[in-house]
Amino acid sequence: MPVTFATSTDTGRLRSSNEDALFARPPVFMVADGMGGPQGGEVASGITAKSFEWYMPQGETGADELTKLIQKINEKIYRRALDEGRLGMGTTVTAAVIEDGAVIFAHVGDSRAYLWRGGSLSQLTEDHSLVAEMVREGKISSAEAEAHPQRSIITRALGVESSVAVDTIRVPWEAGDIFLLCSDGLSSMVPDAGIADVMAAGDLGDRARALVSEANERGGHDNISVVLFCPDGSVPAGTAAAEADTGVIRLPDGVVAGPEGTVTRQKAEPLQAREPKKGFLQSIRRNWMFRTVPGVSIIAVLIAAILFGGAYLGTREIYFLGVDHGYVTIYRGVPYSLGPLSLFSLDWRSPVKFSDLAQDEQDEIGKQESHTRGSAQAIVDNYVAEVKANQEKAAQQTAIKGSGPAGAGATGTTGNGNFGVAP
Repeated sequence: MPVTFATSTDTGRLRSSNEDALFARPPVFMVADGMGGPQGGEVASGITAKSFEWYMPQGETGADELTKLIQKINEKIYRRALDEGRLGMGTTVTAAVIEDGAVIFAHVGDSRAYLWRGGSLSQLTEDHSLVAEMVREGKISSAEAEAHPQRSIITRALGVESSVAVDTIRVPWEAGDIFLLCSDGLSSMVPDAGIADVMAAGDLGDRARALVSEANERGGHDNISVVLFCPDGSVPAGTAAAEADTGVIRLPDGVVAGPEGTVTRQKAEPLQAREPKKGFLQSIRRNWMFRTVPGVSIIAVLIAAILFGGAYLGTREIYFLGVDHGYVTIYRGVPYSLGPLSLFSLDWRSPVKFSDLAQDEQDEIGKQESHTRGSAQAIVDNYVAEVKANQEKAAQQTAIKGSGPAGAGATGTTGNGNFGVAP
């Protein structure tokens, strides 16, 4: 019985365009999630998808072949970023190839692979993200990671450096297994239990569409892409059956494919059109300056020092909101680091507890958007007034309930009595 598969992708509720890309043609499947802002992330993910169109297993182990392919894609994106001055352009990638009796996965970034087997769901890949590393090191819990304001910062991606480490795993498959590849637009919005609920019934096409719908119903904060495949074909593809003959290559919005994985945009976007989808924490460093003669190395170090110093000074009039010790905080700079140099510093920790804010306000802080000092202060001042008003209202209601013959002398507590002060 042939392999069955289904795909689905959506822009989501908040994004203006879809920068995800996917590829599905048995025995190869792939999801990529672009990063780097306008004309950056969509090109990187598009290059990745088109490169997989030209790939077919050649006899080496799937892990070796996928690793070599992804490293070549990384070099291609990196060179293009240098040639076109698109610093930070990159993409995640999670790819799979079906071999005899097993599926081989190759993975960079925070897109994911899951296995649905016997009524239970298990995550196969480990996220290359700041928050995931904090969980693995025991610094925060998995529950804390789900609401962490820096959960979108990834620590590994294609195209940001001249070389990249690729994680690979081999998973033997059994009859009835369904494998899921997805961008973090699904996994960041729908917990594993919610994904499992959707995966419990339906053909592959129904499940793929339902996963995307579930992510949108929970907010749809990012682009959402899903690839499902069943190696033994025992689960029908449903409406995706027609696609199963020829495969699917889904490129980001506005991207035109050329030969051998080259892509261009049909129409340039204004640079202010939208915010970058992800942050990238890795230090901007590379060994090219140390692989030349000593004299050139010295010049390269001096140039790097000037660039790093200029980048640091350029952030001094930029501010963003974050969280420090549980309190809403104004930071000066941008939320990145260049090697040992942090491009931000704590400016002011407010008396507002992050947990006291509404979910949409927490989400806004999590975006870490740039502000002037005045606008950042105005936002926090609004939070202060809002929390104080809520506490005073609660205190008044308590006082009213406590009044009457048995509590005529009760006065309740003022809002200031409950308002937390940052340490």
